[in-house]
Amino acid sequence: MMTPTPPITREIAHRVSKTRLEEIPSGVSEYSKTLAMSALGAMLAGPQSLGSDIVTRYVKRAGGASEASVFGANLKTSVEWAALANATYAHATEYEDDSFPEAVSSYTLFPAIFALGQHLHSNGRTALEAFVVAYETQARIGIACREARRLGYMVLALAGALGCAAAAARLLGLDETRTAHALSIAASQSSGVGYQTGSMAHIAEMGFAARNGLTAALLAADGFTGQIDVLEAPRGLLNLITAGKVDNAAGILNDWGQPYRVLEVGIKQYPCCYHLQRMIESTLVQREAGTISADQISEIQVDVNAFFPTVVQYLEPGNEIEAQFSLPHAIATALLEPRILPSSFSKAKIDNAEFRMLRSKVRMVIREDWGWTPTGWTPRIVFRLKNGKEVSIEPKLSKGQPPHLFSFDQCIEKYRGCVEGLLPEDRIVRSVEIMRSLESCKDIAELINSVDVTSKV
Repeated sequence: MMTPTPPITREIAHRVSKTRLEEIPSGVSEYSKTLAMSALGAMLAGPQSLGSDIVTRYVKRAGGASEASVFGANLKTSVEWAALANATYAHATEYEDDSFPEAVSSYTLFPAIFALGQHLHSNGRTALEAFVVAYETQARIGIACREARRLGYMVLALAGALGCAAAAARLLGLDETRTAHALSIAASQSSGVGYQTGSMAHIAEMGFAARNGLTAALLAADGFTGQIDVLEAPRGLLNLITAGKVDNAAGILNDWGQPYRVLEVGIKQYPCCYHLQRMIESTLVQREAGTISADQISEIQVDVNAFFPTVVQYLEPGNEIEAQFSLPHAIATALLEPRILPSSFSKAKIDNAEFRMLRSKVRMVIREDWGWTPTGWTPRIVFRLKNGKEVSIEPKLSKGQPPHLFSFDQCIEKYRGCVEGLLPEDRIVRSVEIMRSLESCKDIAELINSVDVTSKV
């Protein structure tokens, strides 16, 4: 006898609509505030990134009700357009966090939560509830749909649209049935293509997810409907994106909150692809120890598994976004830059003679025998020096990755790196103060106004 499929869509909707902050472990809600600060910093810094100016012009042309702030554009527009712009800005920095194996990010959710929360004057407590249940939604779907990533989907955006719908439904106070319809409508709009990494289309995928999830919840709030078994049905989303290879669909519900996947989110130190973080950090360690230096290098060989080049695609980058997905450029930044900042991936650095010379010395060797998996493998970097010596390292993890998560205070430096020069000091201090005690914030608009330079504080 065939085992009946659990009512996944309805049950997720039930949990999204019913979960309250007091039921969420304090460690989860505390770390959620750290993630909120990391995301907000990137949203503010992102308008300076390649492609963001095009998005800014797009949302200005679209117009819309004056509901939520678009950072860097000196305007307010509808919550959907604000979320699209701010999520794209955040992603453009490549500072976005990641968790594995689900391959989703908190950066998809916070632009939607902040935009709708500003419009609704939601309190910080509700915003935290919305974030935790929304992250669990997208993460559990991502884990069950690992095959989708192998097939080429960008699960960050695909599951992210459902996460944003869940967050918006919670902020809107939708009941279980309307939340289920919001998830269903979002399922019809969820997509993302992994091949787009290194292009403007890649950075916009997070924006599309935020916009589409909000649209789904707002439609559901007004009575729009969809199939409320859209996730688990034989021709539903999970089977569709995995070609029928859903991995433990029952685990979406059985493992929910055991523990919450928020605690598996790693915060990036450097504004580039997640898969380059440990390589940069370990190279910096060797450089700072005096073991290697740029002028000593004859060749750098980096052994990677078969998955790695499907994301980190650019040996010789042509623009800033490609540089964020370039192994040779990442290694060059670690050997040449005093601090790894967005400017390290600028066109000026791409065209710099020293960077070009070092990139030419990096050789990527794909080890097919290491398999195809995003995680669970260790790269090998061999620095061959002009004096004939070799320095070999095998970086396991970078700082800020689970289980060694950054504290709120540790993440302030990253936030400041994003906003210094954009915000006056008093606004930086005030925004950090609000986020530190976000559960006590009576109105999310207070936080947004503290960082929106067009608003009076």
